[in-house]
Amino acid sequence: MILILWILGLLIVALTVRMLIKKAPQNGKPFLLRLVVIVVLIVAAAMAIKGLWPVAASLVGGLLVYGRPVLAAFGLWRQWQSIKGNKTQQTKPDSGPMDLAMARQILGVEEGASKEDILAAHRALMAKNHPDKGGSTYLASQINQAKDLLLADLDK
Repeated sequence: MILILWILGLLIVALTVRMLIKKAPQNGKPFLLRLVVIVVLIVAAAMAIKGLWPVAASLVGGLLVYGRPVLAAFGLWRQWQSIKGNKTQQTKPDSGPMDLAMARQILGVEEGASKEDILAAHRALMAKNHPDKGGSTYLASQINQAKDLLLADLDK
């Protein structure tokens, strides 16, 4: 019985959050998401107090399925990104302008790489490091600069 309640709670919360993300009007979406999250957390706390820990965990788990939109509704996603970004910025090198060797190292291509090799390496790295997908803007700019530098060198 607890397993059924656990699965049902997880599905209800996840589908409710998904519906709000897709169908709520843009101007009311953060408010509705915050309201749903608060209600779900209150219900989860009540379930935990009654001793129904698996059900409470499933409700919280349903929220975690859509972590980024939920955190964004509370304004916490940008804080998380800035914390993550600060760690990246602390380790970035303070070297001068990028040269061809550094550009090849960033993209992971050899000295005689073709245009297709450079573009494929750029595409693969940007898929992992794009700022819209949680990547660092610094890394994305370095990857773009490396691609531009190597392509310009090929055109010479």
